[in-house]
Amino acid sequence: MTIPPLPLSRAVSPDLEWRASCASTNSELVAGAAQRPDLAVLATTDQTAGRGRLGRVWSAPAGSALAVSVLVRHSAPSPSSEPEPRRLGWLPLVAGVAMVRAVRALGVLGAGLKWPNDVLVDGGADGPLKLSGILTELTADGVVIGAGLNLSMGRDDLPVPTATSLALQGVAVDAALADRALAAYLRDLLPLVAQWRAVTDPSELRHVVEPELRTLGRAVRVDRPGLPLLLGTAEGLDDDGRLGVRSSDPVEGLVAVAAGDVTHLRYE
Repeated sequence: MTIPPLPLSRAVSPDLEWRASCASTNSELVAGAAQRPDLAVLATTDQTAGRGRLGRVWSAPAGSALAVSVLVRHSAPSPSSEPEPRRLGWLPLVAGVAMVRAVRALGVLGAGLKWPNDVLVDGGADGPLKLSGILTELTADGVVIGAGLNLSMGRDDLPVPTATSLALQGVAVDAALADRALAAYLRDLLPLVAQWRAVTDPSELRHVVEPELRTLGRAVRVDRPGLPLLLGTAEGLDDDGRLGVRSSDPVEGLVAVAAGDVTHLRYE
């Protein structure tokens, strides 16, 4: 498979490596993080062993989806060798905002963020449809931010009925689509990472993230690893980037969700 020139993306990132095929861009960057520079980018449109959040498998026909991972090193230019956990908790949210802005720039104006970092569009009677997902992984050398974006999938290619693609959302499919999509994402992600590094208190990023969160104000179901099912209304983000859910059980009150699978519920 010929490696595309990617002029738009290479203009944004000087440390971009494109693979004609790759088992997992995240796994590759995690394994080689010690040798990679800060903000190194690894991308492909043929990922053969992709992984999603909560241990899910992420797969797509070759050429139909973009997989991209970016290494955010602890020591460059952070003053300490590893950011505190509170700061790390905001990085997936910032990456989700970057992808939302990117797909809007590509023409999907109705895109929004589901906590913590799935990009959704309105599917009408079919409910919200997932266009992109993000998986971050912590290493001794830095955080690897992985993102998958469905590019040219038709309906028969979708992994689940609740997914969608740029093509199905009306974005023109041509030979440069992967380059346009990757460049759009990096243009937003890299400045947001710089902002994440620069703020004294990471909760200062709340004003960046919350306006993009479609989860806020919604009735939600939260499946939490090792904890009971939570039903309630999403109210906002706390200082650690956790989702505050007002439980339907008044005894529980406001619950801070650090990890879990959130489903937006419809009001009947």
